[in-house]
Order: sequence, then C-alpha cells, then structure tokens
Amino acid sequence: MAMDELIATDRPATAPLLVPSRNCWRLERAARLSFLIDGDAYYRALRDVFARARHSIFIVAWDIDSRTVLVPDGAGDGLPEQLGDFLDALVRRQKSLRIYALGWDFAMLYAFEREWLPVYKLDWRTHRRFSFRLDATHPVYASHHQKVIVVDDAVAFVGGLDITQRRWDTSEHLADEPRRRDPAGAPYGPFHDVQAVVDANAARALGELVRERWLRSGASKPRAPLATPPDLWPRGVETDLDDVDVAIVRTEPPFEGRRAVHEVRELHLDAIARARRFIFMENQYFTSGLIADALAARLREPDGPEIVLLTHRDQCGWLEESTMGVLRARAQRRVTDADAHGRFRAYFPEPAGAKDGCINIHSKVLVVDDEFLTVGSANLNNRSMGLDTECNIAVEARGEPCQAKAIAGLRNRLLAEHLGLDPAAFAQKLAGTGSLIATIEALRGNPRTLTPLGTDVVSELDTPLVDAALMDPEAPVDPDKLLDDFVPPESRRPARSRLVGIAAFIFVLAALAAAWRFSPLHQWLNLESLVDVGDRIEEMPFTPLIVLGAYVLARSA
Repeated sequence: MAMDELIATDRPATAPLLVPSRNCWRLERAARLSFLIDGDAYYRALRDVFARARHSIFIVAWDIDSRTVLVPDGAGDGLPEQLGDFLDALVRRQKSLRIYALGWDFAMLYAFEREWLPVYKLDWRTHRRFSFRLDATHPVYASHHQKVIVVDDAVAFVGGLDITQRRWDTSEHLADEPRRRDPAGAPYGPFHDVQAVVDANAARALGELVRERWLRSGASKPRAPLATPPDLWPRGVETDLDDVDVAIVRTEPPFEGRRAVHEVRELHLDAIARARRFIFMENQYFTSGLIADALAARLREPDGPEIVLLTHRDQCGWLEESTMGVLRARAQRRVTDADAHGRFRAYFPEPAGAKDGCINIHSKVLVVDDEFLTVGSANLNNRSMGLDTECNIAVEARGEPCQAKAIAGLRNRLLAEHLGLDPAAFAQKLAGTGSLIATIEALRGNPRTLTPLGTDVVSELDTPLVDAALMDPEAPVDPDKLLDDFVPPESRRPARSRLVGIAAFIFVLAALAAAWRFSPLHQWLNLESLVDVGDRIEEMPFTPLIVLGAYVLARSA
C-alpha cells in the first residue's frame, strides 16, 4: 500500500483526529485521567485499587509474575507482599470478588525471563475464584502484548507495564537503587515506563475489551459488570484531565476468521501527518519502516515539524542488539537521511552516577504538538502495527486549553525527568526558544541527561540476514513459506520422517503415563517438587548453558 494511501493528508486540520472505525475502536468519556510515570507510581496505585476491589479484577498482560512485589518498602496493609499471595488473599477476604488473569502463552525464547509453571502458582494453588490462563489464540510468531487492568469496571489501567519482575523503579532512576532487585535478589538497571489510569465510561469500555479477550482464550464466560460501579480512583493520585473523551486504540492480527484491526497504525500515521510544530516519541523500539517513511516525508517539507525520539541506548542482550538494534539503526538512518533541514534528533537517557550506564526505556508514548497524545502497549515496530495484540488510549485537545496543557504537560514531565529538571523549568525554557530541539540542547549536560543516539555502534552487525520480515514482521508468518525462504530443500525433513517423529513422541508420553500409573514415580515426582527443583535451577548461574545445550541437542536430533 502506498504511503499517500495510508496518510490522510487530505483531511482538514480542523476535523477531529480521533475517528472511531478508522483509527480507534471507541471514544468514551472519562471523568478522570492520570498518567503514572514509572513503576513505583503505577504499582502503588494498583495495589491501592486492588485492595478495595469488591466485584472483579481483570488482568490482561504480556507477562505476570506471582513473585512481583508492588511496594518494595512494604505496603503496610496487613496483606502479603508478593503479587500471587496478595491477590489470593484478596479473594479469600472478599467473598464477592472474582479475579481473572490472562497472560501470553509465551514462546520458549522467553523461557529464561519467565516464572516457572505460572499456571500452578497463580491458578492451581489459589482460591477457586482466582482464575489464571495462558493465552495462545493468535497466529504463528505473534504475541499477546496488551497490558490492561480493569477493577470493578470502575478504574482501568493501560500502558507499557506488566506486573512482572525487573519493572519497578522510581522516577529518580538512581544508578544504585537498593530496592531495584528481581525475585532472586539480583540487582537490575534503571527502568522507565508510563501507564495511564481512567475511570467512568472509558473504564467500562475497557472492561468489555478484557472480557472479550478472556472469552477468546477459550475460558468460560466471566461475570457481568456491576450496574453501578463504585468510586475506586487510586488514593493520592491527582488527575491530569477531567471530563475528557478517551479513545481506545487496538491492534489485532487476522485469526480464526476475525479480520485484522490496524487502529494503532492508522492513528500514528494520521497524527504524524497532522503535526505542525513538534512530534515527540518515547518508545522501546523504533523499527517500523512505515513510521520511518511517514516521519521522513514530514522532514522533507521546508516548514515541517521538529521530531524528537527518546529510546534506550542498547537493546537487551546480544541477540536483540544484532536484530532489533540493526533494524532500529536502519530506520533511524532512513529518517536522518531525509532531514535536510536539521529537524530530527534521537536521544537516550543516562542516569546520574553510572559509568557507561543507561536507562531501559520501555514506554510507548507519542505526543504531537500540544494537541494529541497516545499511551499504551504499542511499540514503534512492525509487530505492534499489525501482528501482536495491542491496546493504547489516546486524547486530543480539540481546542480545549486544559486538555492542551495536560498533553504538553506529559511531554514536558518526561523530558524534564530525563534531563534532571523540574517540569516547570523545562516548560519555561521551551516557551523562550520555541524549539523542542533547541530546548533539549540548551538543558543537556547535567549529571542526569539526554545523549544523542548514533547508529554506528551496530553497523558491523548489519547484514542481509537481518531481515525485517523475519525479525519484526507486520503480518502473520506462514511457517511453510518461512521454511521455503530460509531452509535449503535438501535439508527439509520429508513428511514421513516427521510422522515417525510424532509417533515416537506419543509413544514416549504413553510410556511415561504408564510409569506414573503403575510405579512409585508419582509418589516422589509430584508438582510441588518439580516447582521447587525448577526454582532452584532458575537460580543457578549456569542454567542458561543447560537450556542452550538442551536446545542444541534437540535441534540436532
């Protein structure tokens, strides 16, 4: 599809940007909306709302870890600190409460990062009114990436944060924060993300979304929403916007007869086309060729907007650096090559006091002028535009000064945080320069600062083997076509050998079942002992070598 067919440049600037059935699913009123910056603010608000739930809690996530501690200092509410025990205690204490938790049935590639046997820990050993499922109802190579929590259909949280390990941090992002440790007690680096919280009709609409996801996973029908939801707004959280229309924006791949939903893609393209002064992006990834082309088109205009991208310096590990890092460098070079007027900058944040340190940017935020913003789970990569399930919320000012102030306020808060400044100081400087880039450049240089992001660091890894269609696809992948493209014909196993392998696998399973039934195996090899062994193996320093060896052996078989 041609770029001019995707970007609605012919739409008048005075027309609403947010249009249901085009670039969003629903427009619903929220009495209150706030932005929770970083895990400490989000997790505290979440625990407060969870503890007051009376009817239902829906958690839809990419990952859920039962060992997550929402308040490392201690919540002081008399309830267990770890997430799984905390939620279980809630349903046991509140007889009318039901909890539905839906995680992605993740690929083995993420086995190193995930909790062992989450179904056992969050479903089998918890109260019967606490239901947990892993959801694999998506095309091959896709994932469920939405991060939505709805409580009593009164309050909903949407953003980039899962309730899992290595996500909690404060907005100070201290290099040596002692509370920033994973369940095994190991420290991890600074982590940055953004979540939104809404109430009223917007929360109820998100309740419909999560119920639909629950049903599609194959689960039984969940309980209906309350006719009159209570007031569960998180205590201590000030509102950023009152009485505002909130758009709910989705990506859904085509699957089992359901049509694809590309609202995230359409909204990003429409917003980029509408920009007049500033486009500010804070995102974990920047690999979408479609988004890069849309930005490049605006940069070629003599009077187009300034564009600022904030992301993290390094990808997570060598594998991601040599794949997504290469694709990011390509997209960044594509935009830079079009920047004839010097209106594009890419930066990464550095924490104070950390030698060669960086902050893991995990947020997914787009702010255009003082007129529009979107926050959610969608990255600026191909997957989020068409392959993975995503959910964002979006707001536009539509000439309302209070809404324009809040939109600009989020952008200024984020940039001020990374520059080690008060948001008011940043806003004052921006008012004086009239330029987002000039303001950032004038305020850089503090111990905590923004540093220009180059592309040379991954140039040596850039080879034709790093294929966006494989590493970052925008549409479902056909396994047979993938085999044709990447495996020589002589290396492909014939169908007969595959059938023999399947039969052998079934035979082994039957033998194990017989041993379990007719030998003492079931007496000492029980689920609790397996979980205990798994937890011990997970904590061993050489566990990755064991798993990698097993993988190599399996592939060579």
